Amino acid sequence: MKLGVISLGCAKNQVDLEEILYLFKVNGFNIVSDPKEADYILINTCSFILDAKKESISAIFDMLEYKKPLIVTGCLPTRYLESMKKEIPEVKAYIPINKYSSFTKEINSLIKDIKLKGEIDPRNRLLLSNPYEAYLRISDGCDNKCTFCAIPSIRGKFKSVPLEILKDELNILEKEGIRSLTVISQDTSMYGKDIGLTLVDLVKEINKHKKIEFVKLMYLYPDEVSDELISLFNENNNLTPYFDLPIQHTSDNVLKRMGRRGTREDIYKLIKKFRQIKNSIIRTTLLVGFPGETKEDFNLLLNDIEKLEFDHLGCFTYSPEEGTPSTKFKDDVSDKEKAKRKQLIMDKQRLISYKLNKSRINSIYKCLITDYDSETYSYSGITNIFAPDEIDGSLKIYSNKKLEPGTIVNIKIVNSFEYDLEAEVV
Repeated sequence: MKLGVISLGCAKNQVDLEEILYLFKVNGFNIVSDPKEADYILINTCSFILDAKKESISAIFDMLEYKKPLIVTGCLPTRYLESMKKEIPEVKAYIPINKYSSFTKEINSLIKDIKLKGEIDPRNRLLLSNPYEAYLRISDGCDNKCTFCAIPSIRGKFKSVPLEILKDELNILEKEGIRSLTVISQDTSMYGKDIGLTLVDLVKEINKHKKIEFVKLMYLYPDEVSDELISLFNENNNLTPYFDLPIQHTSDNVLKRMGRRGTREDIYKLIKKFRQIKNSIIRTTLLVGFPGETKEDFNLLLNDIEKLEFDHLGCFTYSPEEGTPSTKFKDDVSDKEKAKRKQLIMDKQRLISYKLNKSRINSIYKCLITDYDSETYSYSGITNIFAPDEIDGSLKIYSNKKLEPGTIVNIKIVNSFEYDLEAEVV
């Protein structure tokens, strides 16, 4: 049997899919990318925001054209199971996230030609990332009360992955040759709060795996980052000083309406601590046009972006997400004004990014080579500058000598653009 696969959404969704695909693989399925070759097609969907829902629904209708039995998993059927069964009955099987614990039973009951054995196990994954690179998901769900966010209604309450399971995962990943690990969660900094541990406990465990030479922590909630965690970055070479800190805004007025803990002052203090770590990189995401965001609030944010100089920044415009508290707020910022504010932020960030990239010329970085592009005669690699998947920018690496994937080299930045960099091996 051949299973065609489409993966949508975030890295956490990807980990779900990796666990699902391993189950299919050990049951004799071959995973293919061309739907024409497939006996069955699986779409792992996202429904975090409106655009993600549209993309997922579009993918479903596209795949129905192939007249193959279609399996739809992920966030979309989790939120809209009954309506999707009614509106798109052609789908053979809808498996919401809350049914993953009995995935085999669900599939076997809905598709008579499939008889899977076993169940999903987080320690067993068919990795979809680049060679030598993997995600480690350390929890699921979220207990935060952000008024704009639907994740708690999709993923449920915050639940840490038991440390013993993560230890097993780390051992397996290291044996499989993983050299770069990206730690992910809905709220990474809260790891362990429900099982009597902290993120520091987990990071110390990760640091025992010396063959994993790059470790990046994503999705750190600003007011939960401890000084003890920060101090670890000055003690361990394999902890990568890349900090993903989605602050959403800097106006205390807007932060309060968003249901975010912490203040503008807290954000400034934390970023100052991060900047004291050698070669630190700070990424953030912002949400503009939130109900009640005045021109004064926005101008404060715009000025703060210039002062804080984030290395990487993403910006979204607010849209009311059904089922969230903010839908009850008066959406008093026009769509035109929201788009204008986003553009002003990104125009400002483009200049900041270019300035920071120029300052990196002649700087030396440790780099893990992952691939070669014969069209551009360049290599790709992992450093502390960028997150996975080129969401921040791309890095092209040139070398006079042939490099094998998995090699650790030193590179010097030789050219810079607004978001991208070029380097040579030294």
